Amino acid sequence: MKTIFKSVVLLLFGFVISSCVGPFTMENSGSSVNLGNDDPFEIELSGNPSTGYVWQVVSFDSTVIKQVGDPVYKASNDKIGSAGLYTFKFQTIADGQTNLLLVYKRKWEEHKLHDKTFKIKIVVGTMGRILED
Repeated sequence: MKTIFKSVVLLLFGFVISSCVGPFTMENSGSSVNLGNDDPFEIELSGNPSTGYVWQVVSFDSTVIKQVGDPVYKASNDKIGSAGLYTFKFQTIADGQTNLLLVYKRKWEEHKLHDKTFKIKIVVGTMGRILED
């Protein structure tokens, strides 16, 4: 009976670990990530919308990944104007690879070289790994 219980717990633990990747943070910017097809993943980036700056998705290949819903902002505390975290949810939808780029900027300004950016290469499935080599 104990062996069955341990097996079930390990199976559930493995499912929870594999069900969502990330969240990826600024520490992951510039890296490459291998994912399977239909894998959800999240990106969490700190920011402060009261300054006029917000994280915006600039580019990705929509045949490889899709954004799931709108980004969510959660302040780190209850004080007005406090910084917090932006959470972006994505899901892989097909084999291949794409560079996902987010920029921290004011909506009304053009992207400038000095803007803070987050870039990650997403490689999906076997075909994505072939393309990467």
